[in-house]
Amino acid sequence: MLKTAETLLVCCVAGLALFIGKQALAASRDHPSSTASTLAAANAVRASAREAASFGTISPDVNVVASAPVAEDAARRLDPRDLRIRLSNGATGTYIDDLIVARDSAVTRWPDRRTRPLRVWIAEAELLDGWNTDFVSAVRDAFDTWVHVGIPVHFTFIADSTTADVRVGFVTQFSAGISGKTVWSRNEAFWLVSSDIMLGIAHPGGGAVSAPQMRAIALHEVGHLLGLDHSLSPDNIMSARIRVRELTEADRATVRLLYSVPAGSVK
Repeated sequence: MLKTAETLLVCCVAGLALFIGKQALAASRDHPSSTASTLAAANAVRASAREAASFGTISPDVNVVASAPVAEDAARRLDPRDLRIRLSNGATGTYIDDLIVARDSAVTRWPDRRTRPLRVWIAEAELLDGWNTDFVSAVRDAFDTWVHVGIPVHFTFIADSTTADVRVGFVTQFSAGISGKTVWSRNEAFWLVSSDIMLGIAHPGGGAVSAPQMRAIALHEVGHLLGLDHSLSPDNIMSARIRVRELTEADRATVRLLYSVPAGSVK
């Protein structure tokens, strides 16, 4: 009798599971937006768990592998030894060694985006206390400043966040002693595929951020977006704690060197 009862119980549980599975499948077909919302929520949870390189701290980005490399990526790869040689030959006047150490011996960058500029969406955050309408133009200028360095990446600003490659948002204040945060995703071949930037409109210690200060913070974060990490020199915009408001020649030389080689590992 005990075995018979156990068998009946198993059959009931299996039947219930099958019924629930069918109902869930039907619901996903009838309400695709509900499924999309669930996936979006799951992605948001995963995204919030990522640790990103942050202005004012010395913790490196933690990057998310977004997809497998495609044939085009493989064609652009360099042998790690050749990549090391090319970086070493151009290292004078740069902080490329700091970047390689922080990136666990890898070069991470965007593919050539001159003819197909990266689409950038910048939020308008009028509801935040302390919002300054000049912040949007300050952030745009930060993007343009990096383009003028001469790298093969251009940007275009769009009004629709759903089609953006890069999204820039604002928060009132960060709680971790930082003023900005950048999270980006790459594929397994180390080519960047998407990015998000968040900027605080108040300093961690209190006080409103001015438009020129916002531009400096954005310059730093766009540097991260392009694949740079922190420089050990406090004189550079990519210093963990920013003391300048313009790119230095070392900032320019480092990003030019980064974009003179294909993405990939040097080990």
